[in-house]
Amino acid sequence: MLSAAFAGALDADHFSVGVPAEVDLVGLAFGLRPELLWRPFGGATHVRFATGLMIGPELAFVPFSLSVRGRWFPRGRVHPIAGIGGELQTFYAMDYPAVARASFFGELGVDVDVADRWSVGLVLEPGFAPQPLLGFGAAARLGVTRNL
Repeated sequence: MLSAAFAGALDADHFSVGVPAEVDLVGLAFGLRPELLWRPFGGATHVRFATGLMIGPELAFVPFSLSVRGRWFPRGRVHPIAGIGGELQTFYAMDYPAVARASFFGELGVDVDVADRWSVGLVLEPGFAPQPLLGFGAAARLGVTRNL
């Protein structure tokens, strides 16, 4: 019975893919951050994995994110989003060695269904990196998502 429940959670209808454009407001970098969303229970809870490349005038930034978010009102057209997660951030700057650090973030946003299996969303993401590489971050993402 447990294997049947787990297999159901891995069906294609429990996954979505998204391609949001991102602006990192701290460090000023722009780029794409593709994401894979998994709905393990088929409802409002999503597990999100995302990575990408952000380029700015002073640095390049490569994040690997894992988060849990709620996307409420699945039968409605407008879906509020809230979540929390962690991230491995790697920064590359000219004439300096690469720097990697762990960071934690929150997600607040809205997702709007625009067609069958397609939605457009906006997410704001404040972040915090603890010691020894203390730092604060903020990003905005606007993108399109397709439910598989």
